[in-house]
Amino acid sequence: MKPQFLRKAYPSMWLLFAVALLAADAKACTTAVISGKVTADGRPLLWKNRDTSTGLHNEVAVITGGKYKAVAVVNAGQRSTVWMGVNEAGFCIENSLSRDLAIKEDTSGPGNGSLMRMALQTCATVDDFRRLLEETNVSGRSTIANFGVIDAHGGAVLFETGPKTYKLFDANDPVVAPDGYVVRSNFSTTAQQLEANPTRKELDKIYSAERYLRARDILDLCASDKIDLQEVVRQCCRDMSDDSGKAYAGTINGPAGELPESIATTSTISRTTTVSAVVFHGVKRGENPKLTTMWTMLGDPKFSIAVPVFPIGHVADPLEDEKGGEIGEIAISLRDWRLTPDRDGVFTSGLAGMWKDMWSTEDHLISVTLEAKERWAKEGIKVGDVKVLQTKAAEHAMKAMQQELIDEKNAALQLTAPAPPEFGTPLATSAAN
Repeated sequence: MKPQFLRKAYPSMWLLFAVALLAADAKACTTAVISGKVTADGRPLLWKNRDTSTGLHNEVAVITGGKYKAVAVVNAGQRSTVWMGVNEAGFCIENSLSRDLAIKEDTSGPGNGSLMRMALQTCATVDDFRRLLEETNVSGRSTIANFGVIDAHGGAVLFETGPKTYKLFDANDPVVAPDGYVVRSNFSTTAQQLEANPTRKELDKIYSAERYLRARDILDLCASDKIDLQEVVRQCCRDMSDDSGKAYAGTINGPAGELPESIATTSTISRTTTVSAVVFHGVKRGENPKLTTMWTMLGDPKFSIAVPVFPIGHVADPLEDEKGGEIGEIAISLRDWRLTPDRDGVFTSGLAGMWKDMWSTEDHLISVTLEAKERWAKEGIKVGDVKVLQTKAAEHAMKAMQQELIDEKNAALQLTAPAPPEFGTPLATSAAN
């Protein structure tokens, strides 16, 4: 059974929640394209935290109808647009909204989500996507986004893309990306007339600069000893820092210590508007592109577990449902119970214990999957074996999430009930009565 009892039991609360979300900032995604030259295993990585005010419920869906089959994160029940995905050729794509790329002229053609669906259906390489942008420069697009893409041939590029133009930033080019990666949040260097990797001083008063700078700081630290998948999944997706970029004590990247009573997330990478996150783990040249892995966190990644999804035309049940993948729905409940009154922060009571449980499960899934991926890369793969692995991984994550939900409910039942209200002394009965 899906954990949607709150929605059914308290419809007015959910109405207020929907109104609050509509008023929230919808353009808060943070992304990075990482070359295999700077990763621990030589495979490229691609990351996105998805923030939106209109797509709270997400699922993973199989995308068909084109040259290539794909799997992608979509708004639940909607297949016409995708927000990050990978196809059977090993081509991966994601985006972050960048309103500064808009033009004054009326625009038409595919938007951000529909262009990504088109790309997954037709592109096998980074260069294929570049040609698609060339074609749609002429035919028309309504895109305003930074698109990150990697492929099965070592390609790792970010495209700042307006309705009629684009500019590419190659993570493999040491001139463009001296550290081997390109980070973006919700601005474009093209529109802001900045170099490829702007500094803090250059970004003064630019929206989303704090998330861009924080992501760069994290990757800079990871890159000192090569960047690995688990660091990006854990440290980038779940980072919680203050306005100055300092991680709060007790959080993933923070110093040891007790968590503060609550944490505001208006400037953090992991926010209360984060509805899902993905880290794509690519393949080396010559490896089977179907080994490309989409590590998927449905719901707020602070309250969810990363699950491996391969582009084999199958999605495990806990990730796929037209009302929202079940893992994500549990994550929504776990997060909503901790939201501060302004819905821009979370109360931290019990979070340390929850994270300890979740991350141990996630560590196990990553270890088992990476071991299998290395074995399949050497010995060849059978799609049936891949299907079994990703199905069992999703089931394992689902059980862990269900247990957290039960633990939270039990903890709530142990709370001391408030004292009943006191009423005044009843009025004396009149003698006339």
